[in-house]
Amino acid sequence: MCSVPQGTGLAKATSVCAFMVPGLALWMPSGYSWGALLLLVLALGSVHRWLPRSFHTVDTGTWLLGATILGIGLIWIVQSDPSLGAARWDRFSKLALSLPCLVYAVTYAPSVRSVVWGVAVGCWGAGLIAMWQVYGLGLPRANGHTNAIQFGNLALLLGALAAIFLLCLYQYLGRVLRLGLLLGIGLAAQASLLSLSRGGWLALVFLPVLAFPSLALVGWRSLKVAVRRHCVLGLSLLVLVSVPIVLNVPQLQTRMAALNAELAAYQQSGDASTSIGHRLEHWRLAWHMGLERPWLGWGDAGYSLRKHELVAAGQFDASTLEFDHAHNEMLDMFAKRGVAGLTALMALYLVPLALFWPGAGWRRRWQQHGLRTRVGAAAPALRLGGVAIVLMYVGFGWTQVFFAHNSGVMFYVFMLILFWAALRCLEKASVSTAGQRNRPGPVDVVDTVP
Repeated sequence: MCSVPQGTGLAKATSVCAFMVPGLALWMPSGYSWGALLLLVLALGSVHRWLPRSFHTVDTGTWLLGATILGIGLIWIVQSDPSLGAARWDRFSKLALSLPCLVYAVTYAPSVRSVVWGVAVGCWGAGLIAMWQVYGLGLPRANGHTNAIQFGNLALLLGALAAIFLLCLYQYLGRVLRLGLLLGIGLAAQASLLSLSRGGWLALVFLPVLAFPSLALVGWRSLKVAVRRHCVLGLSLLVLVSVPIVLNVPQLQTRMAALNAELAAYQQSGDASTSIGHRLEHWRLAWHMGLERPWLGWGDAGYSLRKHELVAAGQFDASTLEFDHAHNEMLDMFAKRGVAGLTALMALYLVPLALFWPGAGWRRRWQQHGLRTRVGAAAPALRLGGVAIVLMYVGFGWTQVFFAHNSGVMFYVFMLILFWAALRCLEKASVSTAGQRNRPGPVDVVDTVP
């Protein structure tokens, strides 16, 4: 739980970080790292203030989240390639340094307002830079300052978060922020489409999972009222998402036609020279290698050596030598780190999913303790947002090893940290204000703008 008011200097500084991580993520070079770096500086600079009280104020869920992050880091470093030298410590060091950031952020929690504004600005930044790169510079695919797949997928995630915030907090947001989120959803969708990242669109399959907790939170009767009240908002969202699709119909048709042709070519003749064929061949290879060493895998160095041996023996296509990963998060982990690594990866998904999931027990407390107040209204938004981050990362991992990239690791870990910190503090504040019957208006932690 947060142990200090959100108005303190350190809490305000944390709010700046919560804005920067999503807000700068895709339209500045390494934009996702600037907020994380500032958060680390704040955590290390104030360690004498938050560390003594952390043993009494930090809850079990926070320690569990930290242990999960550290666990995957240890798996990565133990089986990394020694020939890489200091570079082998890259991912582990980032995850290890995120732990003081986690405890600090929970102690000096950010405001929900900073998170919401960060997501809105991040959507705008992604959409505008994508349109500039494609329509202004003539690039075939928008990529921001990373590769097209990472860029398009993270833009899609930002758009989903913006939609969740808009739907959950609509009546509590000022007009500017409402409009910013609404247009941001369309711009994020445009960024995703201009990146032509087909694999990321599969992640949308998981989002209907959010319908059950959402319905359980509001109930059928409230849902009918909300639908009547916000039908214009729903239609606006539909139009905003449809416009980028309509504008990019030729490109989408070309990409989908290529997908079908490439899939048929691989099935009929084993052609692995195409994008789809390449991925399918990698999956087949990774599964084969995982079965050879199922418990601990081959490690990074062993994976490369064994892959060359199998290709030389003619068992797999030479195109698999072009990349050092399997284009599938789980298969890559299975081949390199076996069941042990796969268990750590599943924990990295399932532990945050369980922590954020608005289960029946939390819903009862949300109703019984008066959490349907102006302050508590943001709690479901943060919980659904945290669930969306995890589910969409699972979807992204179908066709891309997202955690092999700096953007994938940093965005996932620090967005979860900031969402969790804001949520824990918010729920404590909600309980303390239980029973208040405030009319709909600006949420204290969201704030409003004219």
